Amino acid sequence: MLRYGLLTTTLLVFIAGSAAFSQITIKGTTIDAVSKKALPYVNIGIRHKSIGTISHSDGAFSVNIPQQNESDTLTFSMVGYTALNIAINNIGAVNEFELREKTSQLNTVIVPGKKLVEEKFGIVKYHPLVHFIDGSTNQNDIFEIAQLIKLDTTLSKITSVNLYIGAARKDSGVFRINFYGFDGRHPTNSIFEKSIIQTHLINKGWLKFDLKKYGIYLKGDFVVAIEFLPSEKKAESISYEVKLGGSAKSFSRSQSQGDWRIPPHHYRMFVTALATDNVQKWHRDNAEEKETLPAARLFSASVQDTFSVFIKVPQNYVKNKFKHYPIVYLLDANAYFDHVSDFISDKDKNKFPVEPILVGIGYADFIQNDSLRDRDYTYPIALPADSFKVSGGANKFLNFLEKELIPFIDSTYRVDTSNRTIMGHSLGGYFTLYAMEREIIEKHNLFRNFVAASPSLSYHNEYLLGILADMPENKQIAMPRTLYVTVGGLENEDEVNSIEMPEEFNSFIRRLSTKRQGEVNIKSEVYSDFSHMETAVRTFDEAIHWLMMDK
Repeated sequence: MLRYGLLTTTLLVFIAGSAAFSQITIKGTTIDAVSKKALPYVNIGIRHKSIGTISHSDGAFSVNIPQQNESDTLTFSMVGYTALNIAINNIGAVNEFELREKTSQLNTVIVPGKKLVEEKFGIVKYHPLVHFIDGSTNQNDIFEIAQLIKLDTTLSKITSVNLYIGAARKDSGVFRINFYGFDGRHPTNSIFEKSIIQTHLINKGWLKFDLKKYGIYLKGDFVVAIEFLPSEKKAESISYEVKLGGSAKSFSRSQSQGDWRIPPHHYRMFVTALATDNVQKWHRDNAEEKETLPAARLFSASVQDTFSVFIKVPQNYVKNKFKHYPIVYLLDANAYFDHVSDFISDKDKNKFPVEPILVGIGYADFIQNDSLRDRDYTYPIALPADSFKVSGGANKFLNFLEKELIPFIDSTYRVDTSNRTIMGHSLGGYFTLYAMEREIIEKHNLFRNFVAASPSLSYHNEYLLGILADMPENKQIAMPRTLYVTVGGLENEDEVNSIEMPEEFNSFIRRLSTKRQGEVNIKSEVYSDFSHMETAVRTFDEAIHWLMMDK
């Protein structure tokens, strides 16, 4: 029987700020009730909200609670301890709280008698390399990245977790390794009840977390996570490498008690495990490293460039020889096609009356992806303040869609030409709105539905926002259009080219609703706890579900 100590928390409560911005500040120290020593790195916060912190190496912590959340519950959690839930409005000036000790029955592990080999599971190889900066540095809470790992049904001993670091830094980092279950969409509860905290130098290359001594035996699907613990002093950011596209499943969260998000990329991260030869043979066909190849490469006379075209047809497309299908055109397909394709195919989550054809539009070269989307998704030419090297080609790209790609798809597949959807994020969302604007002005009916996730409305001094709102009203409405548009409530926390949101976003929606009443049916969402980059995947999933089932 394994036994874990109790946790005592000493809290001091302060009220700070004006009436408009008042908040409760809770300060305290987390202590192991058995040893009476300070207990570091306890996750503290309000579940499912962007409010939280973590105790420091001396057990001290401070968390600010907005006054509107004073009726919520504060949760303290740490691997090896039962979570403590405390009503915030019941916290007095000084209080001590104890967590019941958690007990865990030791299970007998039967290791197969066959020869064991150390095998890698996860994302190992990838080129070109993309660097990403973690969100843990210089904040008061954790940042956690996670990856789905698929083992066989035979128990395997986990020997290490590995993450590729993109650049060295002079300060070391503190990390916690966590293992979670998987419900088919997100990580669930912890499945290994030992706290694994390690400090490492940050050098470029593979950062290895040696786990041999912990006796971790797992099988089937699980999620491995690396939790970046915040520094108590200012430190440089940690950069690590990610993969765009592919069938791997990755997750992240930036609050101790926050919800898991699905990022637009995958982490160059893997585990090693002692597995049998059968597991090794099974793993050779593992899909974690795989990514969909383009179905076609199409040269555009309009753009004078070649585009990668990714295509997924419905499961029963060949069988239903006389059926025509709605179609979804997805921008930035190099990053999003595999995820959206998997979402559409997931019969456990979606039972669409009619499954759509999915067409992704991407580029041949990841390295040039950003500059090419700047070129193709924007109009007019960028102002100096926008800092784009090349821009303003949205007319040419729209002409490519209308005159080249869509005719090619329509002539090759059985498409319901009255039910086309276009989806994009950030500048892709800007282009989606631009395409809708051109259709309204020119009275075209190329697309029926438009999905814009966090559109870059600030581009060219908010050019598109003004044009959309000020267009003359069209009295003759042949086919009402649908706009599904979203924004993150934390857009301004990212260093992206965005207007103040969601206030201006809501203003834009109101103006568009008034000006284009009856012509554009608008559904808008503000994801209050999402940053700019986090909105894409959720928007695409929810928009497809709404358009194909609920609308």
